[in-house]
Amino acid sequence: MHQDKHSKATFIGRQPIYNRALDVYAYELLYRRSKENRAAFADGDLATSQVIINTFMEVGLENIVGSKPAFINVTGDFFTGDYPLPMSHEQVVFELLETIVPDAGVIAGVRRLVAQGYRIALDDYLLQHATLPLLELAAFVKLDVLAMERDELAYTVERLRRYRLQLVAEKVETPAHYEMCRELGFDLFQGYFFAHPDVIHTRTTSANRSVVLSLIAQLQNPNIELRQVEQLIAQDVILSFRLLRYINCATFGLRREVDSIRQALMLLGLATVRNWATLLLLSQIDNHKPRELMTIALIRARMCELLSVTDSAIDSNQAFTAGLFSLLDAILDQPMETLLDQLPLSMPIKLALLDREGPLGALLKAVVCYERGEWDGVVLRGAVAIDYNSAYLAAVKWADNSSKALRAA
Repeated sequence: MHQDKHSKATFIGRQPIYNRALDVYAYELLYRRSKENRAAFADGDLATSQVIINTFMEVGLENIVGSKPAFINVTGDFFTGDYPLPMSHEQVVFELLETIVPDAGVIAGVRRLVAQGYRIALDDYLLQHATLPLLELAAFVKLDVLAMERDELAYTVERLRRYRLQLVAEKVETPAHYEMCRELGFDLFQGYFFAHPDVIHTRTTSANRSVVLSLIAQLQNPNIELRQVEQLIAQDVILSFRLLRYINCATFGLRREVDSIRQALMLLGLATVRNWATLLLLSQIDNHKPRELMTIALIRARMCELLSVTDSAIDSNQAFTAGLFSLLDAILDQPMETLLDQLPLSMPIKLALLDREGPLGALLKAVVCYERGEWDGVVLRGAVAIDYNSAYLAAVKWADNSSKALRAA
């Protein structure tokens, strides 16, 4: 995205919305025109809407959400028809924010958009007389589960079940929230409930997980030699097969197929093969977590790696590993401290993963904040906004392609 010296930075991210099978149903797109416009409301709503629409037209919606629907916050002026919506209705869902007064003009505008084929979501919805006409038009209703007690939430769900729409549980922060919302009958779920281990129902590590963690620990030993990596991978027939298949189908820019672990090590280098073997090991763990969790870890890894060039104190390989392992506790349902005791990682990586300390920790923290749309935590330092945007979009594309290759392998 172009940015001259007079323009404001545009931040853009995505947050997954899961279905009951824990597959990604859609993404909500998160955005802000700049880190400074938080209190600038004179033209804030219009400016923000124009920025995100221009961003989608420049970046391409398919480059950030693929074929999934995109939930987009738009302002009241767009609902009333004062400004055009240059987006096809097939892939977008417009969110009507709770701050927009549902007057006759807004309701008429929503009705017109629905007639044109657009889908509407009511964000942070509360049962009120003024908003009842919108329930006949909405395709989705999003409820803030942190803002309601269970009884109020259950009553609201029961009332909304009378309408032909899908219920989205928003701000689902813990596995306990997720289980409650499943029991109440929500269709879709959004929040960070899989970004942390399930401390309430922590499971003992299965034999498969123990073997996987042991292999990861050996692979991540900084003193390991090329020959030892080859032997470790070769002793696991499935891992060997998947690694070779992945390398051959992934975009590594190779002009010939790789047909042995030794050849892969010689062509791609020790660090690259070690990282991808670790990734394949993590991806084969059979648990209740969604596949998207691995995609998010990949995005973090690649984004950390790309942004590491802005700080000479950060090693790019360490940056990739820190990003990749930043969700290890959620993937394995164990505290990060326990896992790091079993992994011979370097001190900068451990400090970054545990406490976000040091230059690497600061970079990882900024990347996670960017991912979540917590823009105030995006410390630019050596990088500028355009670096974060470019790195994020490149990481999303790379991670999505890598995830497909992993599944194919």
